[in-house]
Amino acid sequence: MRRTFMDDHFDEWEAYVSGGQPGGDRAARLMFVCVTTPDRQPRFLKHESGDPAEAEHELYHMDEARLLELFGGSEPIP
Repeated sequence: MRRTFMDDHFDEWEAYVSGGQPGGDRAARLMFVCVTTPDRQPRFLKHESGDPAEAEHELYHMDEARLLELFGGSEPIP
């Protein structure tokens, strides 16, 4: 499941959940990729539960304000 949203600069971003093992170093993450400006660095945020199914459920049901808040706390992918 993917969601799109706009940031403060009017760039469109796509948010999705990466799969992973709950509780491991590869636990679920929210990934953010810029659609309108592909050279912008992708970003990520570890999901608090680490569970991909729970992260997908939350992403599907969260409002845009919460999505923007999580995006604001994300880090560039190294």
